[in-house]
Amino acid sequence: MCDTTGNHSHKHGVRTSQEKAYGDIRNNIAIQMDLLTKIEGQLAVIGAEDFPMVGAIVHTLEHLKGDLKKGVAEQFQLLNALDAQQAAFFNEDDHGHGHGHDDDDHGHDHGHEHGHEHGHAHA
Repeated sequence: MCDTTGNHSHKHGVRTSQEKAYGDIRNNIAIQMDLLTKIEGQLAVIGAEDFPMVGAIVHTLEHLKGDLKKGVAEQFQLLNALDAQQAAFFNEDDHGHGHGHDDDDHGHDHGHEHGHEHGHAHA
């Protein structure tokens, strides 16, 4: 974010190294999540097939899936360690709703009631 007082060391529209790193990590997470979705679909299809080496293919895809999940989790942990605002969204309330604000309405309407009735079930 640019300092609107003019006390900043970079040009408008140019990200700092830190901002670029955050963006790169978020981009990596998005790419890896897309790949996880594809692999899960492939596992469902290939796992139902009957041909030589199907077991080896499924085994390899399961390992890849696990590695990707671990990598995504590590990157989220890194983002949370580097970005206090990001971390606050993960730790916002006891129920994991993460609405992006706390129970105080700060004098403005968010378009929904606070409390335990959010229109979704708890597991």
